[in-house]
Amino acid sequence: MRAQSMSIREFMAGDYKKEKKHKRYGSIARRVGTSIAIPMILAKPAFASTTLDAVPVTAKEWMGEQTLSALAHVLDPVVDILVALSFPVASVIIVGACFFFMLGNSERAWSTITNASLGYVLIQVSPLILNVLKQVGNAV
Repeated sequence: MRAQSMSIREFMAGDYKKEKKHKRYGSIARRVGTSIAIPMILAKPAFASTTLDAVPVTAKEWMGEQTLSALAHVLDPVVDILVALSFPVASVIIVGACFFFMLGNSERAWSTITNASLGYVLIQVSPLILNVLKQVGNAV
């Protein structure tokens, strides 16, 4: 093996590795690429559609559909976690409200139980509400 001399900048950039790789595989890749490309260029398309069948879609429309689809499902994991945690949290809050009854503060107890129950119901119904909003958005 022959010793090579190079500057620190060349060594840190790693260009000496890339040059050998391109030289070794360049001719093989070129031969394989042309052997695949020529039949593909000369072949007649099997399912070519006419211009009358094609529906023109602009990049703006395509991106709009892709973005809406991604945004519609972005919060699904968060909603699933909230639905799963709503029962244990509501249970702890209601048990805490029962201590207010024991301490003689029944107004605060009833208000806490009412708020915990309402929060639990709304969290359980939130996936249904989100689906309705998504379908209304798709209809528009």
